[in-house]
Amino acid sequence: MFKNIGRIGIDMYLLFQHHTTLEILRNVSTDTDIFTITGTGWHFVKYLGPAVVVVGPDGRSERNQHQVMAGPTYQGLFPKVALLPPSVQHCIWMISVPLIYPRLEAAEQIAHTVATGKKAVTGTYNLLGKVTSSVAGVVGAKGVVGSGFDSVKKAVGKSGLMGGILSPFGDIDVLDELRDQWTHDKPGGEY
Repeated sequence: MFKNIGRIGIDMYLLFQHHTTLEILRNVSTDTDIFTITGTGWHFVKYLGPAVVVVGPDGRSERNQHQVMAGPTYQGLFPKVALLPPSVQHCIWMISVPLIYPRLEAAEQIAHTVATGKKAVTGTYNLLGKVTSSVAGVVGAKGVVGSGFDSVKKAVGKSGLMGGILSPFGDIDVLDELRDQWTHDKPGGEY
């Protein structure tokens, strides 16, 4: 079953990313545009005019926990770049894995502290609203006090002042992005 899913994935990748099919690629006599080296991944060299080339190695097909691409793939890509015509002045590599990537633990810790503080403030505000509404209920002003607290919550909450900072789930929006980074040690439940 998984082999069929992988096969369909490759077919869709070729169709929607390269606008071709496996059958067409097998019948092409030259490998100047899109090619495979080990039979696993599909790499490309695209010319953007006579002086600029974009090289796109497939960093998904051979990836595992210890490598992005196999050694023979690297050894097969560089000769293709070396054989580019002399008119090429710029060679742009599209690599899906960052070569240098900073650890963002401090930024993640700050976002986590802000999220925790926001939850504490929200909890305290809600408790204050309940207590104030209960006291106001004794004198018959519970509805007025409750609507006042609700108005402040709407003005400051997810759809108001904090709208650009909070995710739809009430967390700090950038915190989820920091958890998705390459260098994050502990993936959450979404992985």
